[in-house]
Amino acid sequence: MHIATAPPPHERLERALVLARGGRAAEIRRDLSGAWVRYEEAMGLLADASPTPLYANVLRWGGSVLRDLGEIDRADRLYCDSFDAADRSGAKAAMAAALNCRAVIAQRRGAMDEAVALYRSAATLATEAGEIRLVGLIEQNLGVLANIRGDLDAALIRYRAALEAFEEVSDQEAVSWVLNNIGMVLTHTGLHRHAEASFRRGVRIARARGDRPLEGVLRANYGECLLATERWDDAAAELTFALGVAREGEDRAREGQAMKLLGVLEGARGRLHQARILLGEALSIGRELDDRLLVAETLTERGALLCRHGRAKEALRDWDDAEERFAALEARRDAERVRRMADELRPDTTGNGTTS
Repeated sequence: MHIATAPPPHERLERALVLARGGRAAEIRRDLSGAWVRYEEAMGLLADASPTPLYANVLRWGGSVLRDLGEIDRADRLYCDSFDAADRSGAKAAMAAALNCRAVIAQRRGAMDEAVALYRSAATLATEAGEIRLVGLIEQNLGVLANIRGDLDAALIRYRAALEAFEEVSDQEAVSWVLNNIGMVLTHTGLHRHAEASFRRGVRIARARGDRPLEGVLRANYGECLLATERWDDAAAELTFALGVAREGEDRAREGQAMKLLGVLEGARGRLHQARILLGEALSIGRELDDRLLVAETLTERGALLCRHGRAKEALRDWDDAEERFAALEARRDAERVRRMADELRPDTTGNGTTS
């Protein structure tokens, strides 16, 4: 009787490399389910061997696919396994990359102090490994965190430093990421013309590289900038494109973000029913993914919609909930903004009323 034997180690490694390359290619074209199938098989082939940087990388890539598919807990476990495999194989660059990914998860969950600690550890390891690009990406992520906390000046300083570094090494992919973040800060500070220039440059780079997912991210945030200047039709075109790209790539977080902004747009156009449906779907996605920032932002927008249509009690419930969530995220600027809106709407509770 013939007894099947496992392929020799070199054949398993070669097969794992082929699968890993296939997974990366599928991930780039946003076939996330196809990428996961390949990564999972590659993990199985490498799991029984001694830990290697390749195994650590495949675990991390698989984790990022699961994160984008909305499976946050499984993603974080794979990031932990990736760090362990990298540590045991002495691969500092892979250790840094795994910690950076874990920091992103912590940030999404609102554990900001944990995220900062992870980012700093990741930056130290990346510097020791000579991974300058990764150091720049970590600095960019720290800029995102500063943005959430309302320190827009600090965020812009980090982003511009990262942009200079990436331009120096001609890393166009990373340049387009930073241009997106700079555009968002400029939008929030009211510098809309400068924000538009940043988004448009980023879109040109993404198109030239054939990076449709990143083009979708840039156009979603460009749409938010257009919303702020009341250019409804242009905003609708950008946001509809972004939603389609997110759905093509099964990217639930970006789908939720696009739906939130489309809900804001519909509300601005006076379409209450459509706006409530879109904001409700964005809220469901945010809760499903434990994306606390998306939930807080969506509650804020729904509260504003309800307020405009005379539903003060419901608006106050949303705003009080949003304020609490922003405070937990250390998003002080947003928490204060929502508190001011609620205080202006809230009826006088002192019993004294007002006199004139």
